[in-house]
Amino acid sequence: MRQKDAKLKEAVRASLAGNVKEAFEKLGNRVAQVNPDYLPGAAAARWLKLNPETRARAGLMAPSHALRADINVYIRERLARDGAIHGPRLEAERLVSRSYTKAEKMLAGNYSSGDLVSFHRAFKTLGVEKGDERRVAAVDDRVGKVLLEAPDGQHVEWRPRWVAAKRGAVEVYRSGALELRAGDRIRWTKNHDGMGLVNSHTAEVTSIGRDRVRFRLEDGRSLTLRRGDSQLRHLDHAWASTVHAFQGRTVDNVIAVMESRHPHLSTQKSFYVEISRARNRADLVTDDAEALREHLETATGERVAALEGIGAAVERPADRFEPGVLDRLFGQKDGPDRSNAPPEPSANQPAEQPVEPLPEKTPEPKQGQYDLEL
Repeated sequence: MRQKDAKLKEAVRASLAGNVKEAFEKLGNRVAQVNPDYLPGAAAARWLKLNPETRARAGLMAPSHALRADINVYIRERLARDGAIHGPRLEAERLVSRSYTKAEKMLAGNYSSGDLVSFHRAFKTLGVEKGDERRVAAVDDRVGKVLLEAPDGQHVEWRPRWVAAKRGAVEVYRSGALELRAGDRIRWTKNHDGMGLVNSHTAEVTSIGRDRVRFRLEDGRSLTLRRGDSQLRHLDHAWASTVHAFQGRTVDNVIAVMESRHPHLSTQKSFYVEISRARNRADLVTDDAEALREHLETATGERVAALEGIGAAVERPADRFEPGVLDRLFGQKDGPDRSNAPPEPSANQPAEQPVEPLPEKTPEPKQGQYDLEL
């Protein structure tokens, strides 16, 4: 076991055995209870009290993506006041994967206006090449249609149930905003083999220029990306991490947050991961220590598929328009055109699977311009 502190090692062993009560007893006064409204702020305050050298060897974890984001807001505001985050601002678009399964990608109702669809293959019927992206302009889930908009403003109707999505050849993102300044700590949310970037690895923003952003990577290398590089859309602030993203890492000290009554994410499995990542010390911050202990005794977490805990978007709003608006968007005058829709299968007859056109051989998309220094 990685733990050097005897009490911590005993707590980790107890949590691994499912003995939550003993684990809490071994942690002792390292379990802190705060007002539920102050949970993210309390966790951030404990991290901010550490000196810079200790912070670099500490981990700050939360089970849910929402709680992690709240903690990052507190930390970033304080660091900006202290001058640790400084200089010009870069306002960037941030893409967050909706983490849909193949089955979910096939349902038009899971898409929303503003979503970005990235294609992993060429589809001649849609006019897309491998690596192309299209923005969702409208959704008509009555007939399973999604209206895609190209960068030049052209539109094309797409039935994800029948083309591309059923083969997992797309990725769906929701769009958000992100501000970057020198001193920001970020994590990559998408791999990039050419740059040697790995999903969940961290970096620090060292400077923001007129047309470039410079990072210092975990391994000490310096990376410069031009403004507009697509990789700038695949990152997030990273002082706090989700429990899922922190698995496999080891740090000297851990500050872990856990809500006492979260129905899915407060589990024995999450509790074990949170305290077992530390070598020397693990502090647990919760809104109700006794209620959390009782909840964990029955919530093992073995069968929970917690998409929220891995940072996936849980909001899946379907666009709704006034009568007639969808028909105009899709160029229909007298209601939806069902003439091109494949027939629905009957109860006793499987649906005929349409044949998709073979993808054209296309060159790899050009990567964004970047400079990588050893």
